[in-house]
Amino acid sequence: MAAQHREDGPNPLVRVCSLLNKHGAKYLVAGGHACILHGMVRTTEDVDILVEESDENYAKVIAALAEMEDGAAAELVPADIRNNVVVKIADEVEVDVSRRAWVVTFAEAIPQALATEVDKVRIPYLGLADLIRSKQTYREQDRADLLRLQHLEARKSSSV
Repeated sequence: MAAQHREDGPNPLVRVCSLLNKHGAKYLVAGGHACILHGMVRTTEDVDILVEESDENYAKVIAALAEMEDGAAAELVPADIRNNVVVKIADEVEVDVSRRAWVVTFAEAIPQALATEVDKVRIPYLGLADLIRSKQTYREQDRADLLRLQHLEARKSSSV
């Protein structure tokens, strides 16, 4: 998958994943960036990650994201992630840290997860079936993504 370079700095997805990888965090990219990694044309402002549910992993995620420019994640503790479905971290990159991507957990998704490399950074992301499940929400953008992902899935299965 080709990297999309921004004129104003490095790819936000690569930045977030490089920090998470450096700290050994267990995560999968979800949301808009996962749609893009599956070949959908889409824009997104934030990076959504689905994380393994353990205090040890939450601590790794916090330590990694605390290295961003403003250090906003440094104020968090593992209980903040444990006690909330989504924690939004507004820093040089806005990151939504989730224990669930709608109904999908990390434990459910990891067996079907995919990975790619962008700018020499490994990027693990939701497999197509789990991404589709994660988009079956009430949000208008998710409904639009869902239709496009289902079309993508139908094209993939008809070409097999």
